[in-house]
Amino acid sequence: MIVDVLMPKMGESITEGTIVEWKKNVGDSIGKDETLLEISTDKVDSEIPCPTAGKVLELLFDKNDTVEVNTIIARIGTEDSDSLDSVEQSIDKKDENNNVEDSQESENITSEKIDVEVSNTSTETKSERIFFSPLVKSIAKKENISIEELNTIKGSGNAGRINKSDILNYIDSKSNVSKVQDIQQPVATSIKYATSDQLKDSVEEMDRVRVKIAEHMVNSKNVSAHVYSTSEVDVTNIVNIRNNKKDAFLNKNGIKLTYTPIIVSACIKAIQEYPLMNASINGTNIIHHQNVNMGIAVALPDNNLIVPVIKAAEEKNFLGLSRSVDSYASKARSNSLAADDIFGSTFTVTNPGIFGSLFGMPIINQPNVGILSVGSIEKRPAVKETQFGDAVFVRHMLYLTLGYDHRLIDGAYGTKFLSRIKELLENYSDSEIII
Repeated sequence: MIVDVLMPKMGESITEGTIVEWKKNVGDSIGKDETLLEISTDKVDSEIPCPTAGKVLELLFDKNDTVEVNTIIARIGTEDSDSLDSVEQSIDKKDENNNVEDSQESENITSEKIDVEVSNTSTETKSERIFFSPLVKSIAKKENISIEELNTIKGSGNAGRINKSDILNYIDSKSNVSKVQDIQQPVATSIKYATSDQLKDSVEEMDRVRVKIAEHMVNSKNVSAHVYSTSEVDVTNIVNIRNNKKDAFLNKNGIKLTYTPIIVSACIKAIQEYPLMNASINGTNIIHHQNVNMGIAVALPDNNLIVPVIKAAEEKNFLGLSRSVDSYASKARSNSLAADDIFGSTFTVTNPGIFGSLFGMPIINQPNVGILSVGSIEKRPAVKETQFGDAVFVRHMLYLTLGYDHRLIDGAYGTKFLSRIKELLENYSDSEIII
């Protein structure tokens, strides 16, 4: 019997996964629940167990292929099969049926019958058959690409099989040719760079997480109209409250009392007064989110970054926020976050100040319209009014920088929101931290 292995849906918001590594090859025996492959969904890697014991018959996608959920990615022949040959014959029949389905689909796409050319040899071998994955066929149908046209695309997969990147590159190339015909583009000056041998430099390929980060950052800059507002906050009172309560808080709750949940709680209160900061944009529509799903940027040991999300953060008290921040930070650093843990944010807080930065100008975490950057807390002279006139005091000061999307948030609204956070922090009460 043949068992199809599907690309699993790792969370409600997950629509596709990237194959990081196949742990088994075609022909290998595998046990039930033994790891068959490792996949990556955005920045989270997961090991996928085999649903049955048997022998690996087919691996339908290659390493680094991105596949939609519920797509067949492998076939396993169970141990109760008569023989591997009989199972492979069954697979051959499936492939033949797929080719028939492809031909039928192409009739619907092009409204005409397309005859697919076959080899001149009298007998077609298994390696000569053309197999298109359901994902490739779906993309082809959407882009009005016939089976005949699919056959002309050079595949980079096993035995020349066409994968998602192949067909997307083909579509892009067609689009680029069309654009060049319509508009004469200026020719970029060719720049010759010294080779790595000449400079004795080394070349390192980005890991998967860094590639994802790069894609997200470039996409965000291309999508959002970034503007920034910065405010200086006197957090002397908060520093004193934390110093007075941190030992008792740790002893009772088992977690450290940090500044992050204090700042996050102020953000949540300000968002409830300025709800547009918790919205997102979809085309020409504004999506008003009911809950505040707070993204917390966490630096990883490998110098990468990930943003776990505290769902419905407005429903948590201070201890609940503290536990969530501590738990997600620990999971992030131990690479044990689930796929859903990093999806669904509506606002984000990042804290470059823990590394000594006075302030930062962060890139918005899509599809949010706002992100708050927290700088380092430093002692600085500050002028304060007294009954005897102005006086200079040494205070603990902090820079907060709000990055927001000018497509939706105007300067006045963004600045008022930031000023409200400043007001909440400067008037923070020790009664809010219940030990």
